[in-house]
Amino acid sequence: MRNAIQSIYDEISNKAISFDKIRLEIKKIILKNVKNNVQQCGVNNFVEQTEIIFRDIIQSGFNRDDLFSGNVDAKEIKTIAKLYGFSVITDKDTRDGVDLLSIKKNRNDLAHGVMSFKEVGQNTSAENLVEISERVTKYLRQILENIDEYLVNQEYLDSK
Repeated sequence: MRNAIQSIYDEISNKAISFDKIRLEIKKIILKNVKNNVQQCGVNNFVEQTEIIFRDIIQSGFNRDDLFSGNVDAKEIKTIAKLYGFSVITDKDTRDGVDLLSIKKNRNDLAHGVMSFKEVGQNTSAENLVEISERVTKYLRQILENIDEYLVNQEYLDSK
């Protein structure tokens, strides 16, 4: 998902889209991130790194590490989608990404020692794991297709 969102910034940067032509939601994200970068790096470093302000402010306003903290679930994807304006509509076979939450919870329980692999796996058959894996893969693939369509249609631009 980080790479998918980064592709939005790469597309804007590669096409040299002016800051004033992108959609309001992305402008807000960029300005918030620029503010955080200035606070962390200092004004002098920020000014030295921004040669062409409208191009560089977009790049400066993106920090892929701030997008998601660890594992992602469908709720986080929907939150990011709403901010950027891309679709989260997927077919019914994906169950709207609901499986991501149980994967995230189980992964966190394992990582923090709350549960053992035996405890996590005892109530799930191999067939069920395959089904979950296929649904999650299909869900994420469709989200990435939505982002690709968003890029192709230049939906990151302001509609005015």
